[in-house]
Amino acid sequence: MIKKFTLFLFLIVNVSILAQEAKVASPEAYKALASKNYFLLNAINNNKDIKHLIEKDKILNRISGKRYQAISSSLINSPGTYSWVAYVEPYLFTSEEILEISSRLEELYHESEKIRNFVQNTLKPSGAYILYENKEEEKLLSKAWELCAQGINHVLDTYGKGIPPRYASIDSVSYDVKSDYYKAALFMWSDHLHSKRNIHKSFYSEPMNYALSLLYLNHRDEAVRYEPLERLRNKKVSNNISNIDFDKYKYPSILILGNGPENYTDRLSALGKLNIQLGVEEYLAGHAPLIIVTGGHAHPFRAEYCEAIEMKKELMEQYQVPENRIIIEPYARHTTTNLRNATRLMLDYNIPISRPSIVVTNNLHSDYTGSSEFAQRCLEELGYLPGIIKKRLNATTLEFQPKKESLQQNPLEPLDP
Repeated sequence: MIKKFTLFLFLIVNVSILAQEAKVASPEAYKALASKNYFLLNAINNNKDIKHLIEKDKILNRISGKRYQAISSSLINSPGTYSWVAYVEPYLFTSEEILEISSRLEELYHESEKIRNFVQNTLKPSGAYILYENKEEEKLLSKAWELCAQGINHVLDTYGKGIPPRYASIDSVSYDVKSDYYKAALFMWSDHLHSKRNIHKSFYSEPMNYALSLLYLNHRDEAVRYEPLERLRNKKVSNNISNIDFDKYKYPSILILGNGPENYTDRLSALGKLNIQLGVEEYLAGHAPLIIVTGGHAHPFRAEYCEAIEMKKELMEQYQVPENRIIIEPYARHTTTNLRNATRLMLDYNIPISRPSIVVTNNLHSDYTGSSEFAQRCLEELGYLPGIIKKRLNATTLEFQPKKESLQQNPLEPLDP
């Protein structure tokens, strides 16, 4: 009897040790996706003091505990018991929860100097929530949280429940959400992640990790596929920028817009090739020292080829443009984010934005880019103008004055936030 009891204690102790030593295996893409979509929550994860404060808060813990029970209940029975929606619903933030968490974060801002320093030294300098910087700092914190929550819910709705997003033809879920296969996948991913609850204790951890997993399992990592750009695909040009005397040029850069093919065989479309030639002519005329090519894996659905990467190849192989003069922006999925993402890179690489750059594209696209219709679309989809379209130089070239508001994150478009 004593031997059996000793063996029992041995097993309990060793299981406990194993549990304590267990590590959560997360793909590298999770970190980059979290930073690009949910900067606030990722920053909390990276700050031990703030994370500890959040995890120990009774009000936030109550919300987290309620969610834990709801997820546990959804996993009691086998995958065939419920509809696929049942495995997603417990992760969604309700509007009441979002507001309650906002209120508590504002209270914590006033209660904790560490939270105040976090807002001042991490959130504000990032520019990720630049549209809220004219608000009181506690409101910046709560608005940043609300945007993160909306973004997480959007991913859960789109890639969990299968609700069509704004651009359904290119951004939708990769599977048949009603299939037994996907239902089982949702169940098993939820079950696996939920078992790590002792490690992911924050009020946002389970919903965010499930959302990141949905992007990952749907192969929708387009937003971070080439990170870190400045150390990889843009290494040569980023290292060379400090050697450029921008005062010698009329414009700091030439932005060439992509035009994705509508099939799975062509690397560049007919108009995409025209855009490149038009941009090269501006470069050869000496109007700017740098070319920025912009376009991601947008068209067709889950496109194999990246517009910007193929454009760079064409510039180097067909026009002998040096690699240290070409910046790729391989994430934009629309003209709105062509301009926004290019502006972000200009800011990252210390390219002057105090004066206009130029945007080059084919006639029809240029007409649209310079129209009031396009400006209105930017306001509707981004909430701001990524830049001001100024003078038209010719039928295919516009002056573009970048704006710092382009730093604002948009997790409601998780493939290009």
